[in-house]
Amino acid sequence: MIRRLAFQWFTCRDRSRPSGRAWARGLGISHTWLQKLIRQFRANPNEMWRLQRLKGDPRFEDLSRAREYSRQMGERGELRGELHLSRRAKFAKLFERS
Repeated sequence: MIRRLAFQWFTCRDRSRPSGRAWARGLGISHTWLQKLIRQFRANPNEMWRLQRLKGDPRFEDLSRAREYSRQMGERGELRGELHLSRRAKFAKLFERS
């Protein structure tokens, strides 16, 4: 979902398009990751255009649903270990090892 929304931003030609940093912040990702995705789109946009034709424009409601699903997966332990730990919890865990 993040890739599709990043592609939507990348292909937008509207003068009121937000900056890349603002768009990344809205998606909850780093602008560095957004830049990495843009490099991938420039190198090979065919896959994203195929998804665009297949699924249409992404919506932020879809992103909310995907985030909720990821949260539930994290609670069930289906995601990688420390993915859903807060920074404070990660910091505390670091000092527990010492």
